[in-house]
Amino acid sequence: MSVLTVVRHGQASFLAEDYDKLSPLGERQAAALGEYWARNRVKIDAIYTGPKKRQIDTAAIAGAAYASAGLAWPAPVVLQGLDEYRVDEVMRRYVPDLAAADRRVGDLRRAVQQAKGTPALPLAIEKLFRRVSTMWVQKEFDAEEIEDWSRFSGRVRDALAETRNHGRRGAHVVVVTSAGPVAVALQTALGLDEVTTLELSWLVRNTACSEFLFSGDRFSLWSFNTTPHLSDAAMITYR
Repeated sequence: MSVLTVVRHGQASFLAEDYDKLSPLGERQAAALGEYWARNRVKIDAIYTGPKKRQIDTAAIAGAAYASAGLAWPAPVVLQGLDEYRVDEVMRRYVPDLAAADRRVGDLRRAVQQAKGTPALPLAIEKLFRRVSTMWVQKEFDAEEIEDWSRFSGRVRDALAETRNHGRRGAHVVVVTSAGPVAVALQTALGLDEVTTLELSWLVRNTACSEFLFSGDRFSLWSFNTTPHLSDAAMITYR
């Protein structure tokens, strides 16, 4: 059997002008992952990442820590199919109209506006994000211009299949991506419905590892959302 380890990127710059950038904590999380793999002599045969800077940089920082121990770090391969879903576009384009049409969305949007400049803002944004994401997955509003969940999960599954098609038995393949693709890997292994899959994506920790065993058509969950490299609870983040 071969092993596929799917890793969420380190903490990005939430609420900053450029979200697609690791925070200082995110950089430390990535380094800790590489150091953990090196310390435990975890053999890695191939690395794939999504196209976002936070995904690529997580792999690069982990790789530098791993290679500093004298271990061989494969050259990462970037796959567009491992990118996150486009809910940021959904939020930007559709929240104003949804707030007018859906009372719950309207209340959550007002809560965000009222929380600006306070410590309550991140949680208020998260609640709005979850509500709109769920509506998007369930196609409760028309968003034809944006990739829907079905197309998103399909391209992720195709990319994951590509990472497993390397011709080596007993290999260890690492994928560095985002929470959505991590959840799609779970969906593929467990046959989950779309809403359950989306809800699982909200639980994925930064730099958490989820492991899958694969051989031929077999693709089985081995572990989910583990962070043995983050011994300090203050290092564990979800956004």
